[in-house]
Amino acid sequence: MSNSVIHFQIGGRDAATLKRFYQDVLGWEVDEPAPIGAIRTGTGAGIDGGLHQVDAHQRPYLAVYVAVDDLLGTVEKAREAGAEIIVPPTDVEGVGSFAMFQDPEGNCIGLWGTS
Repeated sequence: MSNSVIHFQIGGRDAATLKRFYQDVLGWEVDEPAPIGAIRTGTGAGIDGGLHQVDAHQRPYLAVYVAVDDLLGTVEKAREAGAEIIVPPTDVEGVGSFAMFQDPEGNCIGLWGTS
């Protein structure tokens, strides 16, 4: 992995409305919800992404995910550099692990590791 952006995710209060919006505006093919509550978005070119139904206590967001070789180490570096960890390293069974943080300006960044 080379710290490349590999995925994006758009979280909102009404995923069904977002699904219709992005289908109508950008022509994205949006699949049915995946097991973790995301909707895979086929853009046809570039990276794929997803739509996510947020919980009542979550704010809508846009996040990019970066592939990292050392998830725990990168999370710690982000914390030391001033990030707020909003999702600690979390296993996705059989696929890998992810974490999310907000940078010092409040931007949401996801990290993805396979080890």
